[in-house]
Amino acid sequence: MPRKPTLQNVIDNLIRESQSPFTVEDFSREVEKRWRKKMSKTSLSHLKRKLSDHKYIIGTDANDYLPYSAVLEKIQHIPLLVHLGKFEIDRKILIPGHRMIPFISNDHTERDLIFLDPDGEEIPRLKKKFYIEEVIHFYQYAGESHFPDDINVNEWMPGKSLVMTPAWDMRKLFSAYKCKPKDGLLIKLVDYAKGAFQIQPLSKSQVRSKQLNIRFLNVALESSLIRLYGGEELILSSLEKQILRAFFSLEEKFLNAPAFSLTDFLESLKELSIVSFEGGKVQLVPKWKSEAQGLVKEETGRIPKGVRGSLEEIFQDLGLPFHEWEFISILYTVMASDKFKIESVFNLLFGGQGELFLNKQQHDAFYQKLRELLHVICEDLKQPESSLIRDLRDKSVGVKLSLIGMLRFLEENKVGLQDLPSETLNQIIDLDHFCTETLRKFADRTQPPDLKFIRDVRLALKIILPHLGQLEDEVFSRLGFF
Repeated sequence: MPRKPTLQNVIDNLIRESQSPFTVEDFSREVEKRWRKKMSKTSLSHLKRKLSDHKYIIGTDANDYLPYSAVLEKIQHIPLLVHLGKFEIDRKILIPGHRMIPFISNDHTERDLIFLDPDGEEIPRLKKKFYIEEVIHFYQYAGESHFPDDINVNEWMPGKSLVMTPAWDMRKLFSAYKCKPKDGLLIKLVDYAKGAFQIQPLSKSQVRSKQLNIRFLNVALESSLIRLYGGEELILSSLEKQILRAFFSLEEKFLNAPAFSLTDFLESLKELSIVSFEGGKVQLVPKWKSEAQGLVKEETGRIPKGVRGSLEEIFQDLGLPFHEWEFISILYTVMASDKFKIESVFNLLFGGQGELFLNKQQHDAFYQKLRELLHVICEDLKQPESSLIRDLRDKSVGVKLSLIGMLRFLEENKVGLQDLPSETLNQIIDLDHFCTETLRKFADRTQPPDLKFIRDVRLALKIILPHLGQLEDEVFSRLGFF
């Protein structure tokens, strides 16, 4: 007897089959029809989160979604233009990196990609070791998910860390077409699901001849993004999703472009900036916004309103430097370990705020929710958990508590984040983004993280932890507040 599909199975199958934009209401009705079960309010809320976070769905409004398949149908005929530099020409290799955006599939790591020569023959893939400083520029816009994870970290000189990255053997093709620096490759999508592309070399003069029409497309894309920016879903999207959303909104006359080059597009921007944002995402934001924020969320005077909703709403109302899911992960670590005293941790989390709650009603609401949460956590802790996951959570919690400790120290010395040297501030921002994304996953013990996430966190911690002590030393000892 066939097994009844789970809700997640139904959602994933429907997304794969979707060929046009849809609303969450339409989608939920189709889910109920296939699942043969009425969705509760909780399930509907869960569905919305699944759609917003899904790797092949683009949020276009609070309740409207666009499947990747609909965008690909519209733009897959446009090839990608990759400019060749001295590094690749000298070594006779291709390192695709972020230059494959927006056609780099979330189902594939870079080593899964298939490249064909002009005759349809598969180009051999190699494994190469490079200093990270030599190749990091190939991945700077791809976000964390597509960065090579085989890194031999040099703690004293991070730039000299060795990274094993896939590269394609271009000796035959470069020789046949006499490729030189400033020549290009036209890379056409053959099969998105398989990650297959076909390459056609271009001379420098051929690249130059296409530049005018490519600029025409770039201007249209930026105008589209500026027009679309303001919708919360687009703000929260990755660079890849933002670009796909903008492509979908373009008129047909702009889609006759000879190629799209992510590098050319980013270098052509007039009113948008590219920033590294929450959870390792790379995003586009209007320049006025990034300049006003200094690429970070500035501290602002906050007047509590006495919100008594969820813990997250209370934390945001009080301006606390952590989210509900980070708080839950912290509690799992603190209550399962003898390393921490819960009183000291609570003093760190909630201290330095004076009269924390606006009124007794908010105070009582918080402690009622805290008691309920502690009961759930105590029950969860009776169930076994992978020691690897527990260790990664504990280390990530340690990073978050360290950041909060630095923040409390700065508050005591009446120093704002905006007063820090930009390099120090950027390190703090990057670490906080790591904690936000990581602890979100670790907060739910009922759904253990997948292997890719575990691998990514282990790699990130190898790089982060050696530098955390240096950052603490910088903040506590070298900033010269006095």
